[in-house]
Amino acid sequence: MPCNSCSKSFSLLRQEKGCPGCGFSYCSKCLNHKVFLQKLNAEVKVCTKCKQQANKNDNEPTTVEPPDAYYRRIGIPTDSAKNKEVSSNTTDQLIYEKLKKLKGGNQENLTKVNNEDIIARLQKLKADIPSTSTTELEFRLANLKGVPTGAVQSKPLLPGPDLRTEQEQADDLMKQYMAQSNIDTKYKEEFDVLVNDIETRLQTLKGTSTSGQKKPAATEDNEKSDDEEEIIKKIIHRAKEQTSLEENEVCDSGLDELPFCEICNEDAKMRCRGCKYLFCKRCFYEHKDDDDGCDSYDPYTAPKTS
Repeated sequence: MPCNSCSKSFSLLRQEKGCPGCGFSYCSKCLNHKVFLQKLNAEVKVCTKCKQQANKNDNEPTTVEPPDAYYRRIGIPTDSAKNKEVSSNTTDQLIYEKLKKLKGGNQENLTKVNNEDIIARLQKLKADIPSTSTTELEFRLANLKGVPTGAVQSKPLLPGPDLRTEQEQADDLMKQYMAQSNIDTKYKEEFDVLVNDIETRLQTLKGTSTSGQKKPAATEDNEKSDDEEEIIKKIIHRAKEQTSLEENEVCDSGLDELPFCEICNEDAKMRCRGCKYLFCKRCFYEHKDDDDGCDSYDPYTAPKTS
């Protein structure tokens, strides 16, 4: 809000102060007239209009006119106010009429609309909306989903009270359990039929029939026992071949290996019992590992070359 005399905005350096005579807001520079006021019984600083009012005769009525900035704020030209000497009553009347116009403008516009017109408009809007019953909506929804109408009918949110006796409840539970078991057996039988059909088709494609493929139980047991014996014999034969190959490798390695340490290429003095590699004494103790079985050795002598 600016000063009512110089129209400058208030700030930290230009603080707002009230005139003791009229009560309007001014800055400190505009309150520069010292006047003795009877209501305060003291000499205070007042605005220019209060100074002029104090200089008038005591016989004249003491009326306080608003400052020029106040007239500009409410929309009244200051020149016309001064030229026509608008009195305080006229000014108050203008202010009252303007406030009434601002407050009562919307109410006057609203009162022009008749209640009957509003009711007629609402009825017209309601008449345009197509009325569809709940039954028709459920029927359409059932047709879209391809299910019976009872599946989409609205059900009560809260179940009603159960008026059956304990015996009737037990009988209903047994019936429900039997119905579920019948459904399970029915689906199981259908599944078995489908599986048998698929197996029959596969066997037909392979060129064998189910009847020709069936064999007596005794012959099947004999064939199983023969197959087990053959598998055992094969395993034993493979084990023997593997052991013979390892022995041959050891023998071959004794002929082909060089008599040098695996780490430093010095003359080998010992063979590790765990990994079967050749080492010198110093490298063997560096290679020694109790977890891998490389914790013992055999003395090694290089073969003499012919």
